Amino acid sequence: MRWRVWAFLAVAAACGSAQARDGVSWYAITSDTGQRLGYSSYEVTPRGDGRDIIESQNLYLSEEGGSPTRMRVRTVTSENAAGEATAIVETVQSGRADARTEVRIDGNVARLRRTTAAGVSVHDVTLPPGVRFDGGEALLRNWDVAASPRLSFSSFNLDAMRVDRIVFEAIGPRDGDGRVTASRRRYAGDALRGVARLVIEHDGRILESVQPMFGASFHVTQTDRESATRRHPPYQILPNAALRSPVRIPASARSGHIRYRFAFRDELSFALPQTGEQRANNSANSVTLDVCTACGPGLATDAETLADASRSTPWLQSDHPRLQEIAGPIARMNISDADKMRLLLDRAKPFIENVDYNGHYSAVDTIVRRAGDCTEAAVLLAALGRAAGIPTRVASGFSYTRSSYHGQRNSFVAHSWTLAYVDGAWRSFDLALLEFDSTHIALTIGDGDPSSIAAAAQLASLLRFDSLAEVRPSTGR
Repeated sequence: MRWRVWAFLAVAAACGSAQARDGVSWYAITSDTGQRLGYSSYEVTPRGDGRDIIESQNLYLSEEGGSPTRMRVRTVTSENAAGEATAIVETVQSGRADARTEVRIDGNVARLRRTTAAGVSVHDVTLPPGVRFDGGEALLRNWDVAASPRLSFSSFNLDAMRVDRIVFEAIGPRDGDGRVTASRRRYAGDALRGVARLVIEHDGRILESVQPMFGASFHVTQTDRESATRRHPPYQILPNAALRSPVRIPASARSGHIRYRFAFRDELSFALPQTGEQRANNSANSVTLDVCTACGPGLATDAETLADASRSTPWLQSDHPRLQEIAGPIARMNISDADKMRLLLDRAKPFIENVDYNGHYSAVDTIVRRAGDCTEAAVLLAALGRAAGIPTRVASGFSYTRSSYHGQRNSFVAHSWTLAYVDGAWRSFDLALLEFDSTHIALTIGDGDPSSIAAAAQLASLLRFDSLAEVRPSTGR
């Protein structure tokens, strides 16, 4: 399965205000091999009581054997005369599917209203003091790299519907033209969730952003309108989103205990999740992962964590009548929670009867559409678990395919599945593949939001296989 490209192409244009003659800044989006994905634009429109910042992104993508899809994202951020954000409206169009998210900033609360074909959901996000909605635009315009080579601030993340921490860090001094190369890192709490390498003009404009992605890198480069919008063939997603396995993994090993060793690229290390099946041991520049049925310590089990993993969210709408109707009879059965999750998995199968890789949809949207891929499968099963009173999370990372899959063979491909707290332990359940094995490697744990799912794609690009080996139990003598 795969992640949606639009979800993690955080266009760097949002941090610059340079405009072309037509009042719009244009950016081309390409892969590191020069293939076109699409373009983005950035425009500032003055109003009598402030201004509107209009960002758009247009991508032209396709899957092997499927029809090309145009994906469009348009975000309008309204600011008052003091430069404070007052509202955000984002519309997403993926093929024939539309979604609209409206945000009203009311003091220290962001009130969100999301509308899709499945209906309307509302959600409030508490905002800390000083949170920014401009991606750091004003900070970059006045950044004194020599005096303060590192900028850190809180930033509102619309995809995740939460507040993240953003860190800009200069990589060396400014050059003779006043430009500086810098890294941009995004954190959810202490967990790394995104990284990009930027070239920033002396006046704060971002000229280029390079963002690593599973098996590739994407470049967002400032250009003119004609160059940005010129026609191009659709970008093939899946053949460009895989990590070649250093060895062929037999079925016997996949059902047992596998030990992986990864090195961190660019010396950018990060902590990997500890699930019920995955144990991670970090060293200075590498990490060792043990994956098996009971290798890991599992997620936290304190009351606060379990309560948070049980709540309804905009992506896991466990309190929705449709989900309650499906999960209710199973929740009332006098069986173990693990057995309940297996029954819920069976009940969820018909709602993923049509494979569709485009867009990212909530649990209720998936039921209405009766289509999706591994991410919709993970989101739906997690929401049904919560509807049945079982704490759940969504794990994203990659899993192994030995047979040919969209042109990839003997490779690790992007994947998502469900974690559930059952019978006193966290365990994995995989609706998409129908079974969990030791080739599932978790990179992020979230609530099914596109931001946490997409973050795994970036983190995967920061890992390099050193080795993997089957760990066999000692026979003793």
